[in-house]
Amino acid sequence: MSAILSADDLNDFISPGVACIKPIETLPAAPEPPASNSYEVVLEDKAPRTDLPPAQISLTDCLACSGCVTSAEAVLVSLQSHNEVLANLNAHPEKLFVALISPQSKASLATAYGVSIDVAGHMIERLLCSPEGICGEGRGFDFVLDTNAAREVAVRFAAEEVVTAMQGGKDGVDGRKMPILASACPGFVCYLESTQPALIPHLSMLKSPQAILGTAVKSLLYNDVKDGVKGIYVVGVMPCFDKKLEGARGELTSGAWVEGEGEVVRDVDCVITTRELISLAQARGVDFATLPQTPPLLPPSNTTSTLLQTLKSPTNPTTTATKTNATPGTSDGYLIHIANHILTLHPSSTLHIEPGRNSDTIDYVISTPENTIARLSRCYGFRNIQNLVRRLKPAKTRALPRFGKASATTSQRKPLAAARQAGGKSDAEYTYVEVMACPGGCTNGGGQVRYDDEIIASGLGAGTQKEWLGRVDEAYYSSTEDEESGKEDAAAQGGEWVERFVEEWEDRTGVSRDKLLFTGYRKVENDLGGRLKEVSVVELASKDGGGW
Repeated sequence: MSAILSADDLNDFISPGVACIKPIETLPAAPEPPASNSYEVVLEDKAPRTDLPPAQISLTDCLACSGCVTSAEAVLVSLQSHNEVLANLNAHPEKLFVALISPQSKASLATAYGVSIDVAGHMIERLLCSPEGICGEGRGFDFVLDTNAAREVAVRFAAEEVVTAMQGGKDGVDGRKMPILASACPGFVCYLESTQPALIPHLSMLKSPQAILGTAVKSLLYNDVKDGVKGIYVVGVMPCFDKKLEGARGELTSGAWVEGEGEVVRDVDCVITTRELISLAQARGVDFATLPQTPPLLPPSNTTSTLLQTLKSPTNPTTTATKTNATPGTSDGYLIHIANHILTLHPSSTLHIEPGRNSDTIDYVISTPENTIARLSRCYGFRNIQNLVRRLKPAKTRALPRFGKASATTSQRKPLAAARQAGGKSDAEYTYVEVMACPGGCTNGGGQVRYDDEIIASGLGAGTQKEWLGRVDEAYYSSTEDEESGKEDAAAQGGEWVERFVEEWEDRTGVSRDKLLFTGYRKVENDLGGRLKEVSVVELASKDGGGW
């Protein structure tokens, strides 16, 4: 818990607003009054019933509303679910269907069925693309892509973004502010946009691996497919429900990279969770546990995109090879890759790890004997996020001075860097914070297989969620390749591969990397809250004695 505790901090539940602030724009016209001057008085209980059309609020509308911060899982599942995927497979067999699989989802399924993470990937591909899977009962997928390739692109440009911000000084560049906060977690992003808009300039402008890969698929294939971007249907299989929010963001659509006034479509059309992937198999009568554990033999693709085949290739060198023994974490390794990049730029520097108050907070300090170069932090879970936000957000303006104090108009807040001074640690300001809403990181997402789930193979269950999460993390970190050999060479080759890919991507699409890889964020206005505040002030001032 934070050293600064108030009554408001005791409960972090944010209740929904009392009314929807995203009204239906097109309302039915009122009936015309009768032409004559005669009127009929009807008692209320005898008045004819008027059936109004049901209100239709989409997930995109909800993202433009700050009436509530969190959304019920039932609503999310109904808007983006395995049933929607099946409906599109059945209704639009002419489309090109592409699935994006996160490594966290593969790790969860690997643990549940007692196989390696590579075998779990083969089983997923069998499920989506082969006759043993859903293709035996109808339309299946044309491509299954691992988001690892997009992750390599993301961490590479995340490192460049942080280094550029460091060179710009305390306030960064282009209006950015330090520290840079990771923006790959849509739950955290929505939280800032709705409740902490002052911190939006701290957010990384880089897209998440899901968004990067969705943009790549749509932008590279839309010229090869009938109906363009509307002829491609992209499905993400992700570890948490918040990724559904990311898929529905208006900034992550073809409007960001397609010129003209055509119809705008999402880069990722639908997002389902790991557990919903199993529901997809069950809906088509497929037992995931019985699927073959070898890669399917697929016919050659009829698309002309060699770049897409490059993303699918398992031989791409990694960019995440580490120069230290630090654990990269289960949220795509942003922090560790950025730390390695800074260490490479400063050969004489060293990395010192400082554990936090709990396992979800860790500081990484890069320094030389003379000074501290950078301080990076890992911050998982909303308990720790609240402490982070408290340190970063601007000081509140005081309406009235305290008795016996100077008439200062702002409350004093200890800066984020100063929190460490009492312990004798470095007072260097933070450079980057890897923020994730889920405690334990992305492998603990709400859409993952839980420790007591009925789909877990016999004898593989765990007594607690903590024990189960440890197994999932172990599967996530595992690999069939020898990662201890040639780490630095692999990192160098991986960086070259990423640069070549992005250059070819730009040439093929004619779109700059700024539009392909980066996005933006905006404050979500809460008009309802403003009106309620005004009403409260009026009521308070109307009381006897002014209410003050």
